[in-house]
Amino acid sequence: MRAAWIAFVLSTIAPARAAIHFENFASTQSLSLVGDATVSGHALRLTRAMNDRSGAVWSRQKQPVSSGFETTFQFQLTGQGGMGHGADGFAFVLQNSGPEALGGRGSAGGFAVEDPNYSSKKETVIPWSIAVFFDTFRNREAGDPSANYIAFCTYGRPSEARWPAARLAFTSNLPAKLKDRKVHTARILFRPPVLSVFLDESSAPVLKALVDLSIVVDSQGSAWVGFTASTGGGYQNHDILNWSFMGANVTSDITFPMSACLPDRNLCTPEQAFMVPSGAGYHVVLPANLEWGASVPNPSGRAVEVTNAHGIVCWDYKARGSEGCGGPSGNGTAAGAGFLVPDAPAGALVTATRDHRTWFSVNGLIGAAFQGNEGFYEFDLELK
Repeated sequence: MRAAWIAFVLSTIAPARAAIHFENFASTQSLSLVGDATVSGHALRLTRAMNDRSGAVWSRQKQPVSSGFETTFQFQLTGQGGMGHGADGFAFVLQNSGPEALGGRGSAGGFAVEDPNYSSKKETVIPWSIAVFFDTFRNREAGDPSANYIAFCTYGRPSEARWPAARLAFTSNLPAKLKDRKVHTARILFRPPVLSVFLDESSAPVLKALVDLSIVVDSQGSAWVGFTASTGGGYQNHDILNWSFMGANVTSDITFPMSACLPDRNLCTPEQAFMVPSGAGYHVVLPANLEWGASVPNPSGRAVEVTNAHGIVCWDYKARGSEGCGGPSGNGTAAGAGFLVPDAPAGALVTATRDHRTWFSVNGLIGAAFQGNEGFYEFDLELK
């Protein structure tokens, strides 16, 4: 067997100018206001301080998100009353359902499905979404840690809509009180695969976690972006005062349906490898959790050329971020003993030719630990 790893010149990601920039909302021409959302003065008012409301605001044009983005906005929550002296909170949401999408009231945050004990009415939900939820009411029955926290919430297929929304990560509490009627600044940064939230003057994120955007993007890596909010037995004005958004432009060639991702993983991990003829070779989607999970016939041992390799995998959750996650080139240092190819970087896309076939794999730890890897690589190959 001849094993090797492949050095890549990855596709260039072109930094985009700010695609969305509102110093205020005197004009909302490029925005879609849904439900109870309106303009109050020069602010976007997602909901008024009234019971049982939900509203949403979306950019009418999809934005590039899969290769990274940064968004900053100021918000102010006022007019608190009812249960909990102000509820329920608002969210920054990425979704692939459309610019008229809207979720439920109360603890649903305007993006999720309502608590069935709160209403017998069948409410809408925003499927194929990921929300950064600024929650200001503690629903103990939903396992909320406090009445002042941030969570990353996600919904996939419409049939999976449940209350409460699944949380990928959350804070227990925050140093600043979200509903103190003051103006607060939020900055949300996605550097694949890490999503981070900064609040006010904090130099360190108040929340960060590995997040996979596969369920919210189209084949170009884009999604609708915007805000949702809701009230229930408690209420408040949910105001967005200004907003900027900047994404990175890159294209994706994902060839498998989103429903093919394994459940209960932060990064989309396909159930199996996908390989389709493409030009003089093949287009391959390789799951990170399968040792030597894809192969092509190669009876004469010809050289293999891999191009357009991209994707994100995580092979070491004890070192989340740049140490334990990365792209097809791996982490840059030799993995060492215990890995499929010891002299290749951990996480790199590696090949092995044996038994008249050339095999492909993520360079992970040999054995049972490999099955815990998450994510996938996607690439084109040709036998020379």
